[in-house]
Amino acid sequence: MGPAAESPRRVGLAALCASCLAPAPGKMAALFGPGAVRLALWAAAPLLLAGEPVVAVDGGNRFDPYEVGRAERALGGSGRVALSRLLVSRAFTCHQMEALLCRDLPAALARSRARIVLVLGLPELFDDGDVPYAEACRVFRRCLSALRRLSREGTRVVLAGEKGGAFPISGRPPAAREGFYRYLERTADPLLMLTGGEP
Repeated sequence: MGPAAESPRRVGLAALCASCLAPAPGKMAALFGPGAVRLALWAAAPLLLAGEPVVAVDGGNRFDPYEVGRAERALGGSGRVALSRLLVSRAFTCHQMEALLCRDLPAALARSRARIVLVLGLPELFDDGDVPYAEACRVFRRCLSALRRLSREGTRVVLAGEKGGAFPISGRPPAAREGFYRYLERTADPLLMLTGGEP
């Protein structure tokens, strides 16, 4: 008779959320799949309510302020306090994301005194077929370099995207560009992959 199969380990939502926002030193945490952005925003709500500022860099219009309000109300708040402690910057192309991460984000973190940055929709921005693959690779490397530098300096970097290499929501990225997802999956610590439904 073989070894007994391990039984599934149950993890409460609070513990799950806490692990999502606690990357290993010098690493980035990542949540990918359906509902990942929503989970990241819910994970940030307790910290925001406790007075900790958070910076969100929103790629492709993923940020939903109403979700932050709902998360706060679920914790007994008014639905407005958390948003007042959240600084949001938006990027709609990979080049705009590069500018935000490489040029603007360090100043925003210093100004807000935030030690957590949520980067929403980063890999999705690299699905753009109008950007040549070599250029997309260059921009992707620059974005990751900027985020790694912040994580080494003590900022908690959390990536959240609705699509992942294994679980895209609406079709797969071009085969050559799937590597952007795969690289983030391999290097994130911790990595949470959502396979369906919303939290």
